[in-house]
Amino acid sequence: MLNRLLTAKLLDEVHTGVIGVDSARRIQSANSAACLLLGARQMNLAGRSLVEATLSYELLNLLVEAEQSGKTVERELRRSEATGRTLNARVCYVPKSEDGIEESYLILLDDVTELRYLETVRRDFVANVSHELRSPLASIRAMAETLQDGAVHDHAVSLRFLEIVIGEVERLTRLLEDLLILSRSESQMPERAPFALDGLISEVVERFQARAEKSGVSLVTNIARDLVVSANRDQMEQVVVNLVDNGIKYTPNGGQVKVSTRTTRVGVTVEVEDTGMGILSQDLPRLWERFYRTDRARSRQSGGTGLGLAIVKHIVENHGGSVAVASEYGVGSKFSFFIPY
Repeated sequence: MLNRLLTAKLLDEVHTGVIGVDSARRIQSANSAACLLLGARQMNLAGRSLVEATLSYELLNLLVEAEQSGKTVERELRRSEATGRTLNARVCYVPKSEDGIEESYLILLDDVTELRYLETVRRDFVANVSHELRSPLASIRAMAETLQDGAVHDHAVSLRFLEIVIGEVERLTRLLEDLLILSRSESQMPERAPFALDGLISEVVERFQARAEKSGVSLVTNIARDLVVSANRDQMEQVVVNLVDNGIKYTPNGGQVKVSTRTTRVGVTVEVEDTGMGILSQDLPRLWERFYRTDRARSRQSGGTGLGLAIVKHIVENHGGSVAVASEYGVGSKFSFFIPY
């Protein structure tokens, strides 16, 4: 009795779903993880048929395949509409024994949703980097070949082509720098030290004043004083620079970008609000993804790499903070991040 209780307790502590099924395809036992992975409303699945409990004919087919082959069968079950999870299922068939024990099945379920998501992100990232590198490299090669074919002797044409080549090289340099910053923010925990966040914000705003004036944009602040936080100053500077840069970049002549702060007992929220073009609601959830652009043509024209907001998100979250965005198309956007003291 004690061993049975210990076994049941052990099964309820593991993250792998464990289900015992009899020869009639009815569940005899299931641990808590199995109920959660299957999205079962009733935590006790015992006595229910496998199909009724799981709503998965794929799992039933695996049982049949395991019985016919006499081997453990493993397969990934497609994403469940009920739970949104992707499960890896292993089914082991236990034949009827000579001492009268009936045939049965042991099902093991593992949640591989996050793993598959990360694999998709990695594939998309490689594809996006390849695409972003291919365009400027193709442009540089085309310019070089044209010059090689004789255009170098035309002074005006050669100067224009060289300007294009320099511009594409600068674009590649920005991309590689952003990739390096993103890699560091993802792989290394920040080295923290106390510093005045209000002073940093003021420095960044002052640095962008000339550019804002040139673009016809009013850059204003409403910053509380004595905002001392424990964080990596260089990384926080990168965050503020990216948000202010975006605000000016996407705000038309005559608009305004406002940088403000809000304080609580546990931390500081920095807001960068603009009166730019705004963002469509369907684009908001994906803004923080790497290389995601709401307007690709305009982003490239303005020199953006598509990595700025991803960098902001990773840096802030590595500091235990969070990011947010609110926008109304045609009115403007407000990007913000919270950083604990």
